Amino acid sequence: MHRVNVRSIIGSVAVAIAIGACGGGQTGQGVPAPAGSGGGASAALEAEGGATTAGTGPGKATCSQLTKADVQPLLADPITTVTVTAAGTDGDGQSCVFGTANSDGVIDVVVLGGSDAAPAYASDVQGLADPVDVPGIGDKAARDKGDNTDSIAALKGDAYCSVSGGGIPGVAALEQAAGYTSNIGDAAYATISAALGTLCNRIYGSGNTTPDLSSLTAAAPPSAP
Repeated sequence: MHRVNVRSIIGSVAVAIAIGACGGGQTGQGVPAPAGSGGGASAALEAEGGATTAGTGPGKATCSQLTKADVQPLLADPITTVTVTAAGTDGDGQSCVFGTANSDGVIDVVVLGGSDAAPAYASDVQGLADPVDVPGIGDKAARDKGDNTDSIAALKGDAYCSVSGGGIPGVAALEQAAGYTSNIGDAAYATISAALGTLCNRIYGSGNTTPDLSSLTAAAPPSAP
């Protein structure tokens, strides 16, 4: 499935580091956060409630306010790892990757602030083959029309957010019914993008933050006995 490749656009730092904005926690790439460590990434794994506003100062942006409970409804399998990396031209943004034991199951959230935000959003939209608006996410948000578009880019003020994902509930059954292809229809991808966008709204602190994938699971054919 196609995903917004923010790292190639704005040159994010690709090494997992300890990030103060995440409360001082650190996780290695693909390594489960240790239980009870109290750091930002492990807190994202263990906390059940929401968190605070985005950003840690001018030009800073963080996705550390997302918790396991926020992201889990968007993944068919349980979240087992959270990886936090710096993102942006100066490393002032963040990427928070929520992974599962299934390599296809992952939600990748990238947040940028300040001067990185608007150019990143504009570059994402320019890179879409057939951009369409996704209402209700930030000030504006877009996805690529058609199949293979399990991602969304959004902008609110000077805060950029993109979310891409795989292993969305209901999608595997729809792909199986479509001959084991990703041709599950634009309506399904519109639902996926809107659901992914609720994570951006949670970071922005406004708008709908409850993902609704019921149309996907309802449309999925029953599993063979």
